[in-house]
Amino acid sequence: MRMAAEIPDVDVWRHTTLRRNDRISWQARQATGLWLVDSHPALRADALQVVAELVANAVRHVPGGRRRGWVTVRLGFGDGFVRVQVIDPGARRAVPCFGSQTGTLEESGRGLGIVAALSIRYGTEVLGRGHRVVWADLAAIP
Repeated sequence: MRMAAEIPDVDVWRHTTLRRNDRISWQARQATGLWLVDSHPALRADALQVVAELVANAVRHVPGGRRRGWVTVRLGFGDGFVRVQVIDPGARRAVPCFGSQTGTLEESGRGLGIVAALSIRYGTEVLGRGHRVVWADLAAIP
């Protein structure tokens, strides 16, 4: 995992909590796009891809159910980078793997590998009540 000894701080946050549904990845991309409307087009495109991959993974790999039908998307602005976070209700599964899990022609299993390729840092942690945060820092483009 490409993680720094210390994870840099983020000053300003934008966030939204979305209900799990068939349009959640689209909704997450729309929110992220609005938050980055004045950013460099390449940064915006990378952030849209990262948030879509992270939300899709949360929906696919985290069981739903009572009080579990949500995903929170956060976007933070740091010194020279933008942090994308997806927080989910958590799963008993092992830590997410930031590498491709399939061959290059497969349509699934490459999401976290894509996130890793687009980011300068990434990681995951478990918060109180078992909620999981998966995050990626993208280099700001002037």
